[in-house]
Amino acid sequence: MSSHIHDILSNISMDRLREYVKKTEGLRHGWENYNSLEEKAKYVEDTLRSFNLSVENQEVPFHGRTYRNIIATHEGALKDNNLILLGAHYDAAWGSPGADDNASGVAVLLEAANIISKLTLNKTVQFSAFTLEEPQPQTIHFLIGSDLFAKESKRLKRSYEAVIILESVGYTDNEEGSQVTPLFVRIPVPKKGNFLGVIANRKSEGIMKYFCSASAQHVPELSVVPYKVPFNGRIIPETRFSDHASFWDQGYPALMLTDTAMFRNPHYHTSHDRYETLDFDFMLNVTKAVVSVILRLASKA
Repeated sequence: MSSHIHDILSNISMDRLREYVKKTEGLRHGWENYNSLEEKAKYVEDTLRSFNLSVENQEVPFHGRTYRNIIATHEGALKDNNLILLGAHYDAAWGSPGADDNASGVAVLLEAANIISKLTLNKTVQFSAFTLEEPQPQTIHFLIGSDLFAKESKRLKRSYEAVIILESVGYTDNEEGSQVTPLFVRIPVPKKGNFLGVIANRKSEGIMKYFCSASAQHVPELSVVPYKVPFNGRIIPETRFSDHASFWDQGYPALMLTDTAMFRNPHYHTSHDRYETLDFDFMLNVTKAVVSVILRLASKA
């Protein structure tokens, strides 16, 4: 199994990751750049369709406009109802080209989908690009696309064994002191911002450990820092600033994979969050870790 996974991981392409970021990067705030966001949505949809996946659009109504989550499905051989979901939001903050936040996550999502779509697995894997993760001017709420998705999944009694959300996974800084630790986090955090944070709640602690185990075995060069937040992250609000929180709120086991965003990246939510600032070696390793854990989960009977 290990050598088989190694062979699969060797097919992951940094060139494709670069291309996906370039095509996703650009002003695409939900309200301010609606047409541009729709162009990015079409690119993501067309790319997922090019992998011969089953792709659907989930309409997300917001203040008289229709947005969309894009969901691609790779059917498992067992046809059971215990799904695995990999997700990332494709919109960006107002005024930001959003290379790290979150073209990086979209790029890893697309490359993982590309690799996994060619394999026969026991369990069904879904890939979802969420809209309207970022704050909009008409409401204090955010995570709008994933909130609708998670609530609808719960209504339909859809079962997810694991939800993995990619949130800003492209920025590193090897300088001592470049990493800031959020208030109330009670674990040792490296001072250099060159690791992947794996954030879980109580229900997803097992998946967090599973992810760390797979990553250590298959991508030992990737430094991973796991953290289980108490009370669904309510006392550390920053741990709820991405789409995994929508799934936590509906009782699904979900992880956030993150470079820690504002706690490391000085370009976060600014006009300087650009392609040139990203670490593609790091993104390549993140993609390998994600693919390895999905292969392990989806290969189980």
